[in-house]
Amino acid sequence: MRVCARYFDVVERSEGESKAVRNLILAILSIVPAAAFAAPLPASSDTDIDRRVESILGQMTREEKIDMLGGVDLFGVRGVPRLGVPAMTAADGPFGVRNFTRTTVIAGGSALAATWNPELAQRIGKELGRDARSRGVHCYLAPGVNIYRSPLNGRNFEYFGEDPYLAAHIAAPLIEGVQSQGVAATVKHYLGNNSEYARHTIDSIIDERTAREIYLPAFETAVKTAHVAAVMDAYNLVNGEHMTQNRHFNIDVLKDEWGFKGVLMSDWDSTYDTLGAAKGGLDLEMPSGKFFNRAALTPLINDGKIPAALLDDKVRRLLRTAARFGWLDRPQLDASIPRYNAQGRAAALQTALEGIVLLKNANGVLPFDRPHIRSIAVIGPNAYPAVPHGGGSATVAPFHAISLLEGLSDELGTDVELHYSRGIEDLHSAAAATSGSKKGPIWARCSASGVKARKPTSAKGITSAATVTGSIPARRRPATTAPSPARHIPARPHDVARIPPIAVSSSVRSVIR
Repeated sequence: MRVCARYFDVVERSEGESKAVRNLILAILSIVPAAAFAAPLPASSDTDIDRRVESILGQMTREEKIDMLGGVDLFGVRGVPRLGVPAMTAADGPFGVRNFTRTTVIAGGSALAATWNPELAQRIGKELGRDARSRGVHCYLAPGVNIYRSPLNGRNFEYFGEDPYLAAHIAAPLIEGVQSQGVAATVKHYLGNNSEYARHTIDSIIDERTAREIYLPAFETAVKTAHVAAVMDAYNLVNGEHMTQNRHFNIDVLKDEWGFKGVLMSDWDSTYDTLGAAKGGLDLEMPSGKFFNRAALTPLINDGKIPAALLDDKVRRLLRTAARFGWLDRPQLDASIPRYNAQGRAAALQTALEGIVLLKNANGVLPFDRPHIRSIAVIGPNAYPAVPHGGGSATVAPFHAISLLEGLSDELGTDVELHYSRGIEDLHSAAAATSGSKKGPIWARCSASGVKARKPTSAKGITSAATVTGSIPARRRPATTAPSPARHIPARPHDVARIPPIAVSSSVRSVIR
């Protein structure tokens, strides 16, 4: 458009000539796709960003600076409205944008790593970034790149496996994809977060060579190659020091050696000491300022224990991130991006397909010869209902989910008998058996009309095809009025009344396009 305007300025020889040129250009513009002029503007130079950041920083009061260092409202960071700095919002990952609405769920973590496909990882990153923008999310709290140290770690499913090279080369393009959409990615959990058990007190003892060769490479690649915007410190200790105040890894390695200029944030409630964290490299305490607040920081600043320059450095990192991603110049919410979109679903499906790994095919038994199949037995607790993720902070609610059992039933139709057994006792049955209780498990049937407790009725072993068919709800797509189908949720007797009806939230229904 600048070229067109410049041409108008030059061609002023006569009114007739000007009119002719203008008409010609308008005709050209009418046949050029609008998208050709909708490309992102060139990123501001580091010098421009730094100049702008210093101008804002110089106008902030000490109280405003301190307030920015402690989170608010569980996933928020305070802004400075009078200076044009917006409040910022984060959302969990890595299987979708988790901000308590339904979303596209991807095959992330170990499944994404199993694709061995960096291009697909970048494509997934772009879709995650688009989903974040459609929800007004500034900071996406993923990917997780911790290396498997024990198969018992409850969050292994979120990570990219045991190979630091593979983890690094899946994480980097994923981060680049997310950040290409104007959303900050967060690589986590730095460092040695290899156990959920006693995660606040467990100490990962890692010598320097092991750290450099196994546990640090994915983080280093995220910083140096993908220029990740944020790093999240872990709950645990490493070599005797909590990570949120571990000066060696936070400052000596991350900030000084690798040149990280982004934001170093805590995991949720993983900050343990004000002075230790402030001088140990932490920039942002989440989800609230329990230790980074006016009452705790002001005396330390007044006494000279925390230099004013250190406070400024932390705030500068937040402001620089906001300027880098354009948050100072536009709303983060992009209402033109559909939350329920075919593009994202296609990428998610491709990842699920490529993530499937066949470890063994003895005697070429696969693929099955369809005309000769008479019956199939599905055994295992994850066959129904669908299990799209491993829970915890990675929990995301899909628009709709198809379980393995439902998928097979839809594919096979009525020509093949489909049998199902859970294979193992559910948690409450096992607990009851262990405690010597004679009471059987209580199940809650959730529907739009409410919750009813009942005893399980299926017999032990493989149930009949008729029983399976009768207990599986019909597959439905999101609708503007119909609630999600009923499902069975195991519950203790005293928990039954607390289980809410399952329904599509009004905030999601209104944006399905």
